[in-house]
Amino acid sequence: MRRQIYDVMKWAHVQSALIAALFLLVGVSAVQAEESIVHMPGTQPSENGIEIAKVAQCMMCHSQTPNGESDPYQSWQGGMMAQAARDPVFHAAMTIANQDVKGVGEYCLRCHSTRGWLEGRSVPADGSALNVEDKQGVSCDVCHRLVDPLSDEAKLFAKEIPPGYGNAMVVADPGNIVRGPYGDSKGAMPHKPIKSEFHASSELCANCHNVSNPLQAEDVNTQPPYAYGVIERTYSEWRLSDFAKRGAEGTCQSCHYPQAEGGGQASRFTPTHRDYFPQHGPVGGSTWVQDAVVELAGRREVDANALAIGKRRTVEFLKTAAKLDLTINAPDKATLRITNLTGHKLPTGYPEGRRMWIHATFIDADGKVLKEVGRYGDKQDTLKGEAVTVPTLLDEQATRVYECLPAISAEQAKKFGKAPGKSFHFVLNDTIAKDNRIPPEGFSNEAFAEHLCQPVDATYADGQYWDDVEFALPAGTASVKAQLMYQSVSWEYLKFLVETNTTDDTGQRLYDVWTKTGYCEPTVMAEVVAKVGG
Repeated sequence: MRRQIYDVMKWAHVQSALIAALFLLVGVSAVQAEESIVHMPGTQPSENGIEIAKVAQCMMCHSQTPNGESDPYQSWQGGMMAQAARDPVFHAAMTIANQDVKGVGEYCLRCHSTRGWLEGRSVPADGSALNVEDKQGVSCDVCHRLVDPLSDEAKLFAKEIPPGYGNAMVVADPGNIVRGPYGDSKGAMPHKPIKSEFHASSELCANCHNVSNPLQAEDVNTQPPYAYGVIERTYSEWRLSDFAKRGAEGTCQSCHYPQAEGGGQASRFTPTHRDYFPQHGPVGGSTWVQDAVVELAGRREVDANALAIGKRRTVEFLKTAAKLDLTINAPDKATLRITNLTGHKLPTGYPEGRRMWIHATFIDADGKVLKEVGRYGDKQDTLKGEAVTVPTLLDEQATRVYECLPAISAEQAKKFGKAPGKSFHFVLNDTIAKDNRIPPEGFSNEAFAEHLCQPVDATYADGQYWDDVEFALPAGTASVKAQLMYQSVSWEYLKFLVETNTTDDTGQRLYDVWTKTGYCEPTVMAEVVAKVGG
């Protein structure tokens, strides 16, 4: 009997050794095998021995080109994809996610440090195993290695093919090959270029811009990401809009990766002129994280000038997102129409801290302000029980705020010991309390509901991509000024990230840099003035 027990124990040790050896063989640590709680299709960590080139390797050829601000390396550095793994808002949010569901942060790192994920360093789930190069975020070689995850080609590089676009279920080629709009190779190159239609499509962006909670899926292997656990739906919003019908002119890239006027040159060593040459730093909706990254990472790690250019481009870009029309209907009434000019909801992206609102000022004939709604200014509040003075939207109830407010259902709240209702616990949220963001052109209630991104606590008719807001004019009003304001990180969200953190100092560091760099001051997206009786 003792011999049988010994044999069983010996075989158990042999099995453990074999399993550990297998993990080492494929490049996955035993820690990762134990702590990875979310398994989804696509290329798996270290599958096929994949190694992503360092940014410094790309920089040797693709920097200091005669493209000015459109230089590939320079413009990439100024975009938020390059800072995805440094973003202090991301790190503070990931800490809370790991508190709520241990180990779930690994899922977040799939997008924010794709190199770290692909090479097997996304565990521990707090990102502490990431190396310096992994902190380059979505780096050059990450994007240029990707193949369409739903194509036949993907079957060459992944054993498990995703059921749809999203959730960072990427498929990457392990070979020293880059994909892009051109496939010709002129001059000496250290890698083989392949022409890729996928890289000119919105589906490339869909990899990380349709985000769902896999813990709420019935089967991540068969359900497309849009069918469960809504977190972000930017790609779905675009796919269901009229922009998706406009070919190359309606893709994500056509707006967010603007072409360099007159074309450009990809490499300083191969001076081939490309008529189609986009800036490599995408413009989006982050108007403050650039400042925070420079302050936290330091000027030796990041290019402060590139980030300043990226921020300037973002502010300019936001001014193209909406059109305002202000009509005086009667001596005492006015209507403001906000038209969404984008190919997705306005605003879109991560829902927790982003918001847009109307700031209206009513002025008499002498230039005196009679009334103001949507004011932004100092407010007395508390943080961890201590009194603070912070700038925020002061009279939210008096204006219209466009936002998405995720929430926890009563059932989910009971399960996790949280209060039901609107919530910033994005990994626990399982419903939407409010979503009055303005839909894009081509909006359909039925189609958006199928992708779980329908309006909530708001009504938009099919085809409506604008919103009308009526104002009562105070007596004596001679003119009305209306501004559309946008903010990418609200005080309310920041306060949550600080007070809820019981793990580390990421929340406190975020607050400190927030106060040091201007409190994420809102941006004026558009403004209009109308005279009463004029």
